[in-house]
Amino acid sequence: MRLFGTDGIRGQVWKEPLTRDNIRKIGYILGKRFDRILVVRDTRESGEEIEELLAEGITQGGGRVFSAGILPTSSLAYLVPKHGYSLGISISASHNPFIDNGIKLVNQFGRKLSTKEEKEIEEEALSLLYLNLSRGKNKEKVDLKEDYMDFLSSHGKELGGVKVILDSASGAGYYVAREVFSRLGARAKEISPRPNGRNINLSGSERPQELSWKMKRTKAMVGFAYDGDGDRCIWIDENGEILNGDHTLYFMAYRFEEEKRRWNRRVVATVMSNLALEEALNSMGITLYRAPVGDRFVFQKMMRMGAILGGEQSGHTIFREHLPTGDGILTSVLIASYLVEKGEKPSLWRERLRLYPQESLNIPVKRKKPLERLKAYQEKIRELRERFRDAYFLVRYSGTQPLLRVMVQSRTRERTAEVMRELEGFLKEILKKENILEES
Repeated sequence: MRLFGTDGIRGQVWKEPLTRDNIRKIGYILGKRFDRILVVRDTRESGEEIEELLAEGITQGGGRVFSAGILPTSSLAYLVPKHGYSLGISISASHNPFIDNGIKLVNQFGRKLSTKEEKEIEEEALSLLYLNLSRGKNKEKVDLKEDYMDFLSSHGKELGGVKVILDSASGAGYYVAREVFSRLGARAKEISPRPNGRNINLSGSERPQELSWKMKRTKAMVGFAYDGDGDRCIWIDENGEILNGDHTLYFMAYRFEEEKRRWNRRVVATVMSNLALEEALNSMGITLYRAPVGDRFVFQKMMRMGAILGGEQSGHTIFREHLPTGDGILTSVLIASYLVEKGEKPSLWRERLRLYPQESLNIPVKRKKPLERLKAYQEKIRELRERFRDAYFLVRYSGTQPLLRVMVQSRTRERTAEVMRELEGFLKEILKKENILEES
């Protein structure tokens, strides 16, 4: 598809595929298909103009636009079905820098639109040659922030004045996370700067160094870092060490077992999750299933397997009994509530799940030529898999950025580094030969 990628439409603002013309056309088609549309956005400076462009198209197409302002993407999964909207739109590029933005769509049940529906919308939009849009009252403002915060608070327990440090990446969860934790009785401190349109994702789950530093110099119980649209969450223990989405899955599965909850003992992760997670779950009699990278694919696999718990190493965690998507603030509320209830320190869970050494590498590319079409690539990969049977590695293009992502893990740091060196050298060589390597 030319507009939609693995997670909606995403790219640098005002360039393909996120041009003003394309945005209006998408809005027009959505307005023809859906009558009541709820829109939220993150804190990027381009968000408000994109919302206006969408609203122009939607109203011209016959739909009504209801703007809830700045809220996490995952709020739509709760608000859209509760208030009877026919579609939800999040204007966000998630963990990308401020120069990017995007459009994510969820249906009346709060679930992401299928790729089939996205393709139909894309084809209709691209078939429009010209739109003569009239300006006027294009949207109605609605205040749903309190409703969403009430929902999040309802899943937490009294936190008894414990100190919690939050890093919302100057993004959509900036006010919401601190307020929710305060309502639950925590002494919550937000450390990311007030959003200014350009400072989104300069910290948070993608860059947790500042939060880690703060945790080493304070007596806080736990720290939580989110991404720009608030659907990811990683946690930092009292010593400043990072716990990722794999730790979250193990922690929650352990709690389910401890509560003797009636569940089918199935957890869904992705191909990126650490082998140590799979072994730890198996030791409890829990089966780990793997899906392709992307919370959409995790949720689809969860539905097929009947799983109520799933997620990604990056921090998307789906509690299907609560929402059909990952919600970073909900995740942190559940973790903190269990920690306080049991009187545990987060470091206990980093000790219990010791991840095998894992390295990641991002290689910039000019375009995404399918690797399976490159004979030399296929032959080398087969040779490496045969030679490094004690290691696991994955090579894939990013679904949202011009990057080739490489991940390697094994039981020793030395082996992991050795495999990564081999992969990096041969991949850059073959990408350069094919003229798709973006050289700095």
